[in-house]
Amino acid sequence: MTDDGKLNKTVLHVFKILDMIAATDSPIGVSELAHQTELPKTTAFRLLNTLEQIGAINKDTYQQYRIGSKIIAYGKAAEHQNTLVNVALPYMQDFTKETKENINLGVLYDNQVLYLHAEQGEKFSLQVNLLPVAPLYCSSSGKIFLSDFTSTQLDDYLKHVELRQRTINTITSVMELKAAVTQAAETKLAYDNEEYEYGLSCMAVPLYHDGKIIAAASVSGPTSRLKVRGWDNIRQSIIDFGQTVNQLL
Repeated sequence: MTDDGKLNKTVLHVFKILDMIAATDSPIGVSELAHQTELPKTTAFRLLNTLEQIGAINKDTYQQYRIGSKIIAYGKAAEHQNTLVNVALPYMQDFTKETKENINLGVLYDNQVLYLHAEQGEKFSLQVNLLPVAPLYCSSSGKIFLSDFTSTQLDDYLKHVELRQRTINTITSVMELKAAVTQAAETKLAYDNEEYEYGLSCMAVPLYHDGKIIAAASVSGPTSRLKVRGWDNIRQSIIDFGQTVNQLL
């Protein structure tokens, strides 16, 4: 059970207001919102003003509020991500049956890889570290996203991120990382050679929609096990997965 005392009350109040606005068929005013949410009118007005400034809600000439473009965009993004998982899921399941290895589906979010879904192959102790996010510079999926950055975007990313050495294989040189990103752009394939965790290796391919990279699919597993099963076989399996799903997106 959630301890309400540990929750941020301002955030709870904001979502009370958004829930109420979303539930109404027509725009709603501050007095009615304050009454329905049981918030002081001054508190409701202050939160409404902030939400309006950031585009989460819109106010009409009658001082009535409705859901804004930013919230609508979030909804569309969530719908798109659900569609992506639904399209990829049966092929992810086929992949794990064939290879016995994990396959992960990730998107770019706030200069990190956000994993939407993972299908588990044979268990291994390091897989808990894969979710829910990973840095771009030391993950195979992250390098796929970096390969789609413009030169300006890549330089900006490198200005704001610390290339922290997680293992002895982690790329901490800007020149070496740019070379790896260039290779990923050319081959449509990226690697994590125990750069994120010791004993864990990954390979990733891009997933496209309308010619733009919208996600990355990666296979991950213990380095020793991937070697035994054959790097070439695993590589071809993730390439085939990407080609199949890209035809459907």
